Amino acid sequence: MSNPLAIAVKGKGLPNLLRRSLAIGRRYGLTPAKMDRMMARFTRVLEEFDCGATFPLTAWTLARSGGILEKYQGQGIEFAAHGYHHVDHSQLSLDQQLDHLNKARQMFEAHNLSCNGFRCPYLRWNQDTLTSLDMLNFAYDSSQALAWDVVDGVEAESYYRVLDFYGAQSAADYPALPRLTGSLVRIPYCLPDDEALVERLQLTDTGPMAEIWSELLRRTYESGELFTLGLHPERFVLCEGALRAVLSHARSLSPTVWIARLDEIATWWRSRTETTYQLVKETRNTFRLTVNGPPGTTILARSVMLEAPTEPWANGYRRVLSNGFVFRADKLPFIGLPPDSPSALISFLQQQGYLVQSSADAQPCAFHLNRMDFTPEDERPLLTQVEGGTWPLLRLARWPDGAQSALSVTGDIDALTLWDYILRMFGS
Repeated sequence: MSNPLAIAVKGKGLPNLLRRSLAIGRRYGLTPAKMDRMMARFTRVLEEFDCGATFPLTAWTLARSGGILEKYQGQGIEFAAHGYHHVDHSQLSLDQQLDHLNKARQMFEAHNLSCNGFRCPYLRWNQDTLTSLDMLNFAYDSSQALAWDVVDGVEAESYYRVLDFYGAQSAADYPALPRLTGSLVRIPYCLPDDEALVERLQLTDTGPMAEIWSELLRRTYESGELFTLGLHPERFVLCEGALRAVLSHARSLSPTVWIARLDEIATWWRSRTETTYQLVKETRNTFRLTVNGPPGTTILARSVMLEAPTEPWANGYRRVLSNGFVFRADKLPFIGLPPDSPSALISFLQQQGYLVQSSADAQPCAFHLNRMDFTPEDERPLLTQVEGGTWPLLRLARWPDGAQSALSVTGDIDALTLWDYILRMFGS
């Protein structure tokens, strides 16, 4: 199914699509001026909270923009690709996707905009999508929908329908974390977003919206994960109060929440996984650890005897205020793995910041894993097991400068005018 109008009916249902069409007429103008005002207002709020945002942008919308978007790239805004046309990439072959992505990138270059990331229209993708992005050296993809169970009392059939349409995974089963696959960083997109709140759940008051997003922030903060907050600029007026509430809450927390654009998150995740460490045994139970990582690398310690300054952090950890120090232990406060452990397990642990030692002997490490199979469905249970333990553990924080969790404001730009939206329905 590649016809955009048919796809919209499939995802929204005909009654919702007709209701949405009436709203579209109010949110867009005949020229880009109305959206320009929304973008300016959006940017002012972001500046107020000292943060940026990422807006995936359809290339043909950029072509018809009249030059209103380029100025925002210098105001803390990142633009990412959102397709050449707004079409369902899950229905495209590898060659078709390579063609679409090449044309999209050329359009960005013609308008002097950087284009390092991608999000699929409709959040619908296939394996060829990832292959094409990797082949074209895109830094990240943010197309995997991840649904959080935070809408008790306001459920709507249309919301659950769209979760199926998006191929959304449950956050109860999969952690909201980036993952490095080859050279591509995959960054999940959290639901409910503004479209779900306003169009599916029919929320119009700031209070209920803010409660839902604040609960999502609370959960990602407690688990040290990433909240990608989706807010399309055309709904900014409706959701501004909820966005302000979430950003204010995030800025009040200690340890901090890292509020960053998607390109910054991808760069950090990739560079932090390249961190190395040297361990030198000084006496029978005394060791010197030196960690070499990007600026912002933070070491966390749980139940470890350290000769280094520390400060309280969260979840039973202390933040070590040095990247080189001596510690004493009968068993290394690392995660021990057999040499033949699955590469997926090793990669996952390293991406979470755990220090891994490969040894057939279970004795050297305070915690030893022996798993011959490891799938994405095993990730959240493993994190619960490791983080719920009390044994000595040294690890790297997931986020820079001691932040406990991360938040990224992001929202797709599918159209700037009413004409854009009408043409989008016909694949233009």
